[in-house]
Amino acid sequence: MKIELLLKVFLLSMTPVGECRVSIPYGIYNGLSPTESFIVSFIGNTLMGIIIYYTIDLIRRYIFSKDPLNKYYKKFVKNKLKRLKLYSLGIVFSLAVFIAIPLPGTGAFTGAILARVLGLNLKEAIVSIISGVFTASLIVTILTLSSKAILT
Repeated sequence: MKIELLLKVFLLSMTPVGECRVSIPYGIYNGLSPTESFIVSFIGNTLMGIIIYYTIDLIRRYIFSKDPLNKYYKKFVKNKLKRLKLYSLGIVFSLAVFIAIPLPGTGAFTGAILARVLGLNLKEAIVSIISGVFTASLIVTILTLSSKAILT
């Protein structure tokens, strides 16, 4: 029974809408300890972010293999990305903060897409995703435990 619950929490944490915002409260309110719920959600959410990062790269390569889009990308987007590379540490930190905000539309899924669009390399993307998901998971766990204490 507990393995089923752990698997549900893991899979919920990998959904773009739910991520840790749904999986942690679900796990805690269904009998998992806060630590178990946090760890399983963190791993699932982080793993999903890394998978999306690679998937977006495959899609990007396919789309930009077509001539009109490839010319546009090289002419406009690459020039803008060169300027952003001067501030890559700021981008990594900003992306981590964006991922850490536990609201719909933010999180590892969107953060992984943004990391790829902004031209972050794998190491920078992983640092942003891990630190952002960790912070978001911590916030959601604290809010869930607070609400559970108030309700009981």
